Amino acid sequence: MTTATADPADRIEPAAGERLHALDALRGFALICGVLLHAAMSYLPGFTVWPLLDRSTSTTLGVGFFTIHMFRMTLFFVIAGFFARLLMERRGVRAFVRNRALRIVVPLVVGWIVFFPLIVVAIVWGADGPLQPPGGGSAGAPPAPALAFPLAHLWFLYVLTLIYAAALPVRQLIARFDAGERLRRTADAAMRVALAGPWAPLVLGAPLIGAFLVSPWLLFAGIPTPDQSLIPNLPAAVAFSSAFTIGWLFHRQTALLKAIERWWALHLATAVALTVACLVILGPGNSAQLSTTAPSAALYTVLYAAGVWSWTLGLIGAALRFFAGESAVGRYVSDASYWIYLAHLPLVMALQALIKDWPLHWAVKFPLVVTVGLAILFASYHLLVRYTFIGEVLNGVRHRRGRADQEAPSGPPSPQGHGELLAVLINASKQFGAVKALDGLSLDVRPGELLAVLGPNGAGKSTAISLLLGLLEPDAGTASLFGRAPSDVEARYGVGVMMQEVTLPMEMTVREIITLTTSYYPAPMTADEAMAHTHTTALANRPYGKLSAGQKRQVQFALAVCGRPSLLFLDEPTVGLDVQAREILWTTIRQLLAQGASIVLTTHYLEEAEALASRVAVLVKGRLVAMGTVDEIRGVVGRKRVSCLSALPPEQVASWEGVDSASRTGNRLHVVTRDADHLVRRLLAADALLRDLEVERAGLAEAFTEITQEAA
Repeated sequence: MTTATADPADRIEPAAGERLHALDALRGFALICGVLLHAAMSYLPGFTVWPLLDRSTSTTLGVGFFTIHMFRMTLFFVIAGFFARLLMERRGVRAFVRNRALRIVVPLVVGWIVFFPLIVVAIVWGADGPLQPPGGGSAGAPPAPALAFPLAHLWFLYVLTLIYAAALPVRQLIARFDAGERLRRTADAAMRVALAGPWAPLVLGAPLIGAFLVSPWLLFAGIPTPDQSLIPNLPAAVAFSSAFTIGWLFHRQTALLKAIERWWALHLATAVALTVACLVILGPGNSAQLSTTAPSAALYTVLYAAGVWSWTLGLIGAALRFFAGESAVGRYVSDASYWIYLAHLPLVMALQALIKDWPLHWAVKFPLVVTVGLAILFASYHLLVRYTFIGEVLNGVRHRRGRADQEAPSGPPSPQGHGELLAVLINASKQFGAVKALDGLSLDVRPGELLAVLGPNGAGKSTAISLLLGLLEPDAGTASLFGRAPSDVEARYGVGVMMQEVTLPMEMTVREIITLTTSYYPAPMTADEAMAHTHTTALANRPYGKLSAGQKRQVQFALAVCGRPSLLFLDEPTVGLDVQAREILWTTIRQLLAQGASIVLTTHYLEEAEALASRVAVLVKGRLVAMGTVDEIRGVVGRKRVSCLSALPPEQVASWEGVDSASRTGNRLHVVTRDADHLVRRLLAADALLRDLEVERAGLAEAFTEITQEAA
């Protein structure tokens, strides 16, 4: 009887960083539960499926085992489904397959080769006489399953691989035959209804109830562990594939996580009540009782399946509610969890074998196995895994030793509080003849942000973007995109680009161009979706060459977003657009950010950066001279904006000491000054009728001017 925890290889940053932290915390919790579960199995009364039974047994540990086993694997496969779709959408099919092969299939194969023999050694060492098959070798023991194979505790990786293999063709079939997304919209609506109230566990548990009713199962043990055959049993196949599918659907509508969070307390209270009810129906000493057609067994089946999903939804909701913040300890445990689960079973069984005949109470033995086992496992992770290629395979990154315990340069660095970086330049330099376009530039793009890259002509903005897109290579330093070389095709699947100068086939219609562009992406929008999203539907059947300059920019924007990019590069996107078209594009950009996309914006319209940017980077002569939020950038300058209703000529005010500029809009005088107090006193002295005076901090434009002048 084995369980598993969520794969840390699945650590992909969702749009909102707190979601990752919550699921990381849940992953660590699941790990500790897994070790506790297997450590407890030696002390369960009459639990003959475990080969190392101790002389001291515990009903208390039996209740703990029953509860943990009720939810752990369903919880794991929900998280796995959520992250699978996220990875697929961000990286594409080929990158997904390569990633899963490295981080799921390789640990499955290598882990079985290394750890299964150690498990056998531990069992043989601790056996009391000849080994017996599960059930004690009784005449009523179940026959060997078809394609029998001892997957041991690594069965979850095998089942997950099967689900991945099934999900890929199913996804392609749905994309082909549900082009209008009617089926997917229906599924989304069904999920919203299912999670809208306390009935959610019963609705989500319906497939498991059906599988339980048609297949015998041990009532105490719950979902039969598919660890003895290459063909998973029916309840396990239904339970875990449906959980994976539900996690996938959660990612289609991440707003559903809010509903789960809202109902967390009720779900957990219901889970406790249902667990108690199941134990009462089961009664003491019934760990080997099989399901029957009796009404009590049918009631137990319904309550158990509802309990599985009450625990799962309640724990996810509680994690989102209470563990949304980043925690260094939680992150470390999450990093360690994959290795600990792979390695823990032979160690736990060896400890059980060592002390099972000691004349001590289970209340001493059980904590001893847990404490010693976890101490050895965490030490082995820290000394043998975290800073080696093993950690890089399991977690996708090799950490380097040091006070900050930073990630090694093999992957993009991860600053505190901002998660995985999508694009990175580190000390990048580029020279064209005698002109140094970039001079040791370091820049990063974070999940869910809009980074505005500003600078005067020749500052190096276009060169920096070209390095990140793989159009140029740095003469010195490094550039990475999604942790890969920017020239890697797999990295480019997650990118959308709208350059300032674009040449497209003049004779093709807008629909034809967008359709062609979508064919390059693994999971794109349809052409109609892209046009609706960018308000270009009216241009669908018009030849591109017949469009105005502004309309061409709108179509270029549609091409940039049609592949559902995780990272979007926009180079002067509103040049040539009228005011209405610019507002529409701004609205669409905000929608993309809300959906989790990251955007790099270069623009000469500083009000555009001020309205949209999460962070601003100012470049001068190929160097980064300022970086921060809009407010932080504005805060580095001493200028203030003063406006009032006054008859004073702006030319006169502009000549005053400390005034940078003065202008008029109607009857309102606008002044930019470095000494607002002095200016206000002089204005009041010069115009006794002055009224409606306002003083505010200077805008981004003034800050940009001062920063670039000082840097020059």
